[in-house]
Amino acid sequence: MRTRYFPIVPRWLLVVLCLAMGAFVLEALPESLQAANQDAPAPKAPEKKREPRAPKPADWMPEDYVKAATRAKEPRALVKDVRVEDPKLRQIRFKELELSVKDIPSPFLLLESPMVNTYENLYGPVKFMHSKHAASLDGNCALCHHASPQGADAAKERLSETVACRACHQESFDPQKPERVGLKAAYHQQCMECHTKMHKGPVDCAGCHSKNVPNHKDLVKLPADPTPMQVTQECLRCHQKAGEDMIESAHWLWKGPSPFTVEKSKRVMSGKATDTINNFCIALPSNWPRCTSCHAGYGWKDETFDFKDTSRIDCLSCHDTTGSYAKTPTAAGMPAPEVDLVHVAQNVGLSSRTTCGNCHFEGGGGDAVKHADMSGVLRWPERNCDIHMGGYDFSCSDCHRTQNHKIPGRSTSLPVAEGSRSCEDCHSQKPHYGDTMLDYHLNKHTDTVACNTCHSPVFSKCVATKTWWDWSEAGDKERKPVKDKYGMPDYNWQKGTFEWKESKKPSYAWYNGYMERLLIGDKMNHDVKGFKPDEHPSQAEKKNMPIINVTRPVGSFKDPSSRVYPFKVMDAIQPADAENNYLLVPHLYPVSPDDKTAYWKNLDWQKAFETGMKAVGLPYSGTYEWVRTNMYWGIHHEVAPKEMALSCVQCHDSLKGEKTCDRCHQDNRSVDFKKLAHKGTDFGFMLSRGRDVGDLVNSTDYIDFKALGYKGDPIVYGGRFTTLPLGQSAQAASGERGQ
Repeated sequence: MRTRYFPIVPRWLLVVLCLAMGAFVLEALPESLQAANQDAPAPKAPEKKREPRAPKPADWMPEDYVKAATRAKEPRALVKDVRVEDPKLRQIRFKELELSVKDIPSPFLLLESPMVNTYENLYGPVKFMHSKHAASLDGNCALCHHASPQGADAAKERLSETVACRACHQESFDPQKPERVGLKAAYHQQCMECHTKMHKGPVDCAGCHSKNVPNHKDLVKLPADPTPMQVTQECLRCHQKAGEDMIESAHWLWKGPSPFTVEKSKRVMSGKATDTINNFCIALPSNWPRCTSCHAGYGWKDETFDFKDTSRIDCLSCHDTTGSYAKTPTAAGMPAPEVDLVHVAQNVGLSSRTTCGNCHFEGGGGDAVKHADMSGVLRWPERNCDIHMGGYDFSCSDCHRTQNHKIPGRSTSLPVAEGSRSCEDCHSQKPHYGDTMLDYHLNKHTDTVACNTCHSPVFSKCVATKTWWDWSEAGDKERKPVKDKYGMPDYNWQKGTFEWKESKKPSYAWYNGYMERLLIGDKMNHDVKGFKPDEHPSQAEKKNMPIINVTRPVGSFKDPSSRVYPFKVMDAIQPADAENNYLLVPHLYPVSPDDKTAYWKNLDWQKAFETGMKAVGLPYSGTYEWVRTNMYWGIHHEVAPKEMALSCVQCHDSLKGEKTCDRCHQDNRSVDFKKLAHKGTDFGFMLSRGRDVGDLVNSTDYIDFKALGYKGDPIVYGGRFTTLPLGQSAQAASGERGQ
């Protein structure tokens, strides 16, 4: 083999040669192209926009919150003299007066008196659950309301005994009553002292308050048209610790521990970034630029993304308060070009329903596609759509209280968990605070029935959600989509056929907090078969195929830790490897103009599967089939007001006849048992308001007791772990039911 030698060329000579070549090429171009090249204007930057993309409607009002805020600011005359009373005797007197939770006129209070913020305003108001606190103290009002005005007469007005805190405690150092602490001190002393003694409840500022964010207009120093990374670096100038916390969070990594996934609880790297698969857009790997448009970062366009680079954090996606921030849907998390980054950066604040919803409402590629209980409606919902957000004006972080950028809350669709949140965290294990027999029975129900089973009788009641997705029919560019009665399309050539449903009755299952999950590479049930690419079964035949559960709740009729829980069950047809017996990951989104394998560009499933499975490090046999899958999505939001919860008779059809509560209780002429049993969700009213619930009017046995393992209605046949009273047999009970 002959070695070839090249002469060493001086660097200056190379520069001259390059310049000469450039001049030669330019001279060789046609004159018209040369002129066009010289005269072409630079690309015009898009006009910056500052308007909110989903502005608050002029008539939107969170009714309960506004009432509470009005009450909080109402002036109260100072109570100058109070009754001198021994605390223990006071408690006894209140008990004899039968003052209790039922006397509370306002279960929700806002502690936002102007007197509290006389000197400084560093924290937001406290949303105080009055009834919940009273119930947790066994209705002992005297523990908090420790003094009554002198001359209060319970015989005339019972509530005169329990005046508001600000009736006695007002301005600090009041010369009229120098011995009394001011209102702010009274609140903190009373609340924190009680929490400390009980070893329960927050004792730090952030435990009760949200911290007010200072105005950033003079704090932020940015050039006129900064890059997104420059904005982040400016944020990190003051918030370096926040950046360090963020890159360890699940919202950044999209992976983490999965302690509530059976047989996989020791995995520490499960998540959307690694091994999670679903029956919507299926999986992230190989489709990064499209899927990561909802990532709280910039530029996650492939597997090489540097998760340690804090300059890639997108602070604005969570902390924008202008409503104008948005990401380009196909640009790996980069902001839309028209966003005024300086304006947004100067107006940062706490997260909101809008900032959280920009990603979570749009899961699956559009509004309300994935989640049964989250949609763009929740930005400004009606009270009947969601009592917490539409009534009390809760933000997401009011429940999902964040610490060090770790957000508690468990999804049934994803394995990662940074903590748990439940209704009982705020409402206690006995959430029905009255002392009637009905309250007693409802509180017994919470041992067996999850709160949302009754308080979310339908899901997606404000906008339709996707319930069926058939990938096997994708690829027909000639097929025209047809809109259903909700205005939603039944077809998309990229994705296949769809079905939608608004105000749908949930599916119910026993659930103890754990989930079974089919992750990427997990073997499917060998007995479950699909259909081949050249077969074309009807939709009815597809919906009768055996089911592979991508996610399924764990629980049992005989498991005391399991409760009846509501779910949206997503039904779909998706691809599987016919020989390797696992679900396939397709490469859908073209990552570059010369992408030869993306299905949405080339409509070739074989190439799409080869690339997608290579991205997850698994072999593809070359043979695929279409299988039917289900996913269980827990229903946690869209909580209806208490008056719209399911009634007794809607679940227990044994109560719809003449025999109701007096089946067990003595007939009491002062109580209308029949009316009590029927009090609850009025599907006829919902139907009149345009909700699609015609099939639910006059329904009973709502959750289908036999499907859950009961012999029938538990009122007649007994519960899971109890027998009927007085030795009553099921046969006798059945006979009584027929009377």
